[in-house]
Amino acid sequence: MNYRRILVIGDMHGKFTRLLSLFHKIDFDERKDFLILLGDYIDRGEENMRCFRWAMEMSEKPNVIALRGNHEQMMLYYYALGGTEGYIWLPNGGNKTKAEFDLWRQKDPTAFESAMNFINDRPYYHQMNIDGEDYIFVHAGLKPDKSLEEQDEESLLWIREEFYNNYRGAAHVICGHTPTPFVKRNWYYPIRLPNKITMMDTGSFMPNGKISCIDILSDQIWQSD
Repeated sequence: MNYRRILVIGDMHGKFTRLLSLFHKIDFDERKDFLILLGDYIDRGEENMRCFRWAMEMSEKPNVIALRGNHEQMMLYYYALGGTEGYIWLPNGGNKTKAEFDLWRQKDPTAFESAMNFINDRPYYHQMNIDGEDYIFVHAGLKPDKSLEEQDEESLLWIREEFYNNYRGAAHVICGHTPTPFVKRNWYYPIRLPNKITMMDTGSFMPNGKISCIDILSDQIWQSD
């Protein structure tokens, strides 16, 4: 199918008001557009479950791919494993999300199963060929010395400098995870690196941060207010 636009939205981190301001600007048409969400819908913001449930609803549409982020993975491990490994989630912003999730669970007995199933069903990456070029959409990045099929969970969800500095693959990689101000000081805008990497986490949870979207076909970029 030929899409009007192939849209990619970066990390939200519970900033639902910013997400809405961005989404209104995009004017998404589910019949004509294709949309990829790069994960990290939760943690650190004030409206984590609103972002999470929005992603759940969007993922049910035929032309939407909602990827798994490391923060969703931490939430899943928290409830699946508990103990020392599971508790890494709370100090990484999960405390706010857990409080909101507890309220949702009190009101809806199906909330827990729905949320866990949603996270567990999220793919780690999405691959497309666009105008003869290969594109890989992933939350964090890729292990530079491995094929896509050989990638491990930790790299797909957590990798940073090793990927940005050493990736030399033929495919374009569109990713989130590392806020652009960490790479270029006070830069809350997508970054295109020379080695075919586009960074889409523009610091949504930071005071001056944004949630950003790019159209792969036209290179047009939108940002939240």
